[in-house]
Amino acid sequence: MLTQRLANIVFTILLLIACIWFAVIAQGFEASGLLASSGLPSKFFPQLLLAFTGLCAVIIAGLYLIKGQAGGDSGETVFANFAEARRGLLMMVVAVACYFVWKRFGFVPMAAVMGPLSLLAMGVKAISHYAIVLALTVLVYLVFTQLLNIQLT
Repeated sequence: MLTQRLANIVFTILLLIACIWFAVIAQGFEASGLLASSGLPSKFFPQLLLAFTGLCAVIIAGLYLIKGQAGGDSGETVFANFAEARRGLLMMVVAVACYFVWKRFGFVPMAAVMGPLSLLAMGVKAISHYAIVLALTVLVYLVFTQLLNIQLT
């Protein structure tokens, strides 16, 4: 199967690309709310977190490129068998699909489908797990919209 070294190098490259992409998106944020009154642009905190994430990815990639390992995982594989690899790849597909649902239809539809699709991708068969995930989704929605007065669109 896929070695830990190769998988982490590829993942850090993809993570860096995502960080750069989201930083460009954050560049267009308008100043509003508490950040505007503090003099900080709205893009400051997202870009700071993305820069920190990118720095961590560069450090990990450097460890794998220079030392061949990070944390004693030399020679280990990412997935023990094909079923684990399939679940991992399906979760990546779910994440990308949910991003496009969010961009096209908004946060609420994405939140409603992300949990159940994730459980399907992982092969969960217990109906109670689906009920719990959907209940937690509703709870998060209510906390944001009713308690914090943040409209999720």
